[in-house]
Amino acid sequence: MEEAHTDLPPDMMLFIDTPVAQPFVQGRNTGLVVTVVLAIALGAVLRWLGVAWLVSSVVAVAVLLLNATVLLMRYGSHASTPLAVNMNHPFVLDEALGDARLLVRLSDGRWVDPGPHPVRTTADELIGGSSLLSDTDTYPLIGHFTAKDERDPTVLRHIAIINQAIALRDAVNEVPDPIENARERETMETGLLERSWLEDERELEVESPLVSFFRAKE
Repeated sequence: MEEAHTDLPPDMMLFIDTPVAQPFVQGRNTGLVVTVVLAIALGAVLRWLGVAWLVSSVVAVAVLLLNATVLLMRYGSHASTPLAVNMNHPFVLDEALGDARLLVRLSDGRWVDPGPHPVRTTADELIGGSSLLSDTDTYPLIGHFTAKDERDPTVLRHIAIINQAIALRDAVNEVPDPIENARERETMETGLLERSWLEDERELEVESPLVSFFRAKE
C-alpha cells in the first residue's frame, strides 16, 4: 500500500467531479428547478382557491424546503463518496494514456491506496463506526472509514462505487482477475488429483502380488 496523503494529490479528481458522476449533479440541478416551479405553482393555486396569502406562502415554502432537503440528501450521498481517481481511470477517460490509479479517503481525512483487492467494511468495536478492510482471506485493515454503521445505505453505496472503481482500474491496468486465477488453479489441482489417482490405480495393479495370484488361479 502506498504512503497516505494528507491532501489530495493534484493529479487526482474527486468522484463527484468525474464525468461518470455528472448525471448526479444534473439530476440535483433539475430537481431543484422543478421543486421551485412546483412550489410557486402550488402557492398560486392556493391563492386562486382563496387561501390566505400567508397560509399559501407557508405551504409553498414548506413543500420547497422538504423536497429540496430530500434532493440534497440524495445528492450528498454521492457527492460525499470518499473516492478520487486519476485521468487514466475509466471514470474519466474511455481510452487510458497510462496506469489508472485511485485513492480512498479515511475518516481522519487521509487519502490512501486501498491496494489490489476489493474492500469491505466491518464494525469498529474500539472507536465505533466502520473500518475499511481488504476483502481477502486475512482481511487486513486499511483504516477507519466512517463514523456511520457498516449497514448504513450511504456506506453501502460508497463501498459499491469504490469496488467498481477498483475493478475498472484493474481492467485498464490489465491486472489478472484473482477469481479467474483461482478457478484455473482449482482446475489444475483437480486434474493433478485425477492423474494421481489413476497412477495410483495402475501402481496397485502392477505391484500387488495378491491380485496377480488370484488372476493366475482363474
